[in-house]
Amino acid sequence: MTPVIGVTATLKEDGEAPAPGEVSRPLGEYIRADLDYVEGVFDAGGAPIVLPPIGGARNVESLVGAMDGLLLSGGSDLDPKYYGEAGIPEMGATIPERDEFEMALVGAALRRGIPIFGICRGLQVLNVALGGTLYQDISAQLGDDALSHRQTALKFQPAHEVEVRSGSWVGEAMGETGVKVNSYHHQAVKELAPGLVVSASSPDGVIEAVESRDFSDQWLFGVQWHAEAMRTVGVEHRNLFAALVSAAENHAVRRAAA
Repeated sequence: MTPVIGVTATLKEDGEAPAPGEVSRPLGEYIRADLDYVEGVFDAGGAPIVLPPIGGARNVESLVGAMDGLLLSGGSDLDPKYYGEAGIPEMGATIPERDEFEMALVGAALRRGIPIFGICRGLQVLNVALGGTLYQDISAQLGDDALSHRQTALKFQPAHEVEVRSGSWVGEAMGETGVKVNSYHHQAVKELAPGLVVSASSPDGVIEAVESRDFSDQWLFGVQWHAEAMRTVGVEHRNLFAALVSAAENHAVRRAAA
């Protein structure tokens, strides 16, 4: 049975200028899901479906009812109102429609016991949904002791190493205790949610991976780096997608038997 994996998308403004000789057209919006996420799920054996961030909580239950797993993708900053803070000047842009949709989506997935994998923003959304908080800007709030977590190199090139906690589920899935990762974020986990434990950290102490305290209760984990862009350079990153699909297969079997 091929498990269905929902992949969250974002909204993007269409600001492309018309080519010479073309008629100018008004700006609009479109739904975007980077192909790397979708291919990561497909190559691991799952059936990816892209989830448009519209409708808020209204259509979440129907979507979740058709899914066996959930991949929370990267993207814009999460509005700090979701963890009880006001924004600081260094905070980036937010997309209210996406924030509302994904917070409702995670809540519904948690209630149904659907396996969840969060990448970059996705890890942060998981942490906040479970009761944690975020650094709104690493440089502003951690100062000079923090690494530069926004690389300018290509996405498949590593920026720094992370130390994976021995005995962690993420470490077992990746088959590694030290992993080189890329880095494209300026926010990070501040207060860890009660239901999570730290799986990996960067040399400056920034949390780079989290996982459920009890996988028998809720199967979920998240990584701060963009594993989808590093699948071609290391099997350890592909293993994360394989783990999601395997857990989703088990969920699909249980759903079919119910």
